[in-house]
Amino acid sequence: MLRFVAASVCGVVFTAAALFLNSPPAQADAPGDPPPFLKIMEDNFSGKKNIHRALKRAVDADPTDWAEVDKLMKQYGDAAGFIGKHAKSKPEKGDEKSWGKLTAQFAAEAKELQTAVAKKDKEAAKNTLAKLNETCEACHENHR
Repeated sequence: MLRFVAASVCGVVFTAAALFLNSPPAQADAPGDPPPFLKIMEDNFSGKKNIHRALKRAVDADPTDWAEVDKLMKQYGDAAGFIGKHAKSKPEKGDEKSWGKLTAQFAAEAKELQTAVAKKDKEAAKNTLAKLNETCEACHENHR
């Protein structure tokens, strides 16, 4: 009996670990709800998964592979939309007014980037990526 219980517990633990380790990128808990903010950042803007860096490299490439840029922009746009939905949430650190302004600004600038990418306007995309980077830095200074 004890072996059965131990085997069952191990099975549950291994199943839970497998599900956690193979979890998909940030998804909303309920329709209309954004995923947790830190999950969005971890899945899209950190380390090897940094979509901002990948998108900047793709735009800067000569010649620009607009099909690749479009693919990356889809992920970037989704993540930015989720960030914008956090504008009215309470930040873990820093002033709520600054948080609301910067998260909304990031989402708006990402839409501006989407427009530049749709037009295949390399200079506008580069300029907007630079603005987005400044917004990221301002947010990190105040809220990280």
